[in-house]
Amino acid sequence: YRYLKGEETSTNPMATIYAWTGALRKRGELDQLPDLCTFADRLEKATIATIESGKMTGDLLSLYEGEAIKLNSDDFLDAIAHTLESL
Repeated sequence: YRYLKGEETSTNPMATIYAWTGALRKRGELDQLPDLCTFADRLEKATIATIESGKMTGDLLSLYEGEAIKLNSDDFLDAIAHTLESL
C-alpha cells in the first residue's frame, strides 16, 4: 500500500523474481528457446550474488550475518541489474 501511495518501500521481491524466472525458464523449454532459459538462470544467479555481496532490502537484513547495505525495493532491483550485467 505504501508503494501505491508513492512512498518508498523496502520489501524483498525475491519471490516475484523467482516466480518470473521459473515461468520464463518453462516458456523457454516449451518454445525451445535456450537463450530464454539461460537468461532465467543468469537472473537468479545475479539475484543471489547481489544479496551475498551485502546489498539487500530491509526485511533481509535481520537474517544476514555480516556487513550489509539496506536498499529500497527499486535500488535493490537496480543492484540486481548491475550484477546481471557483470555476469
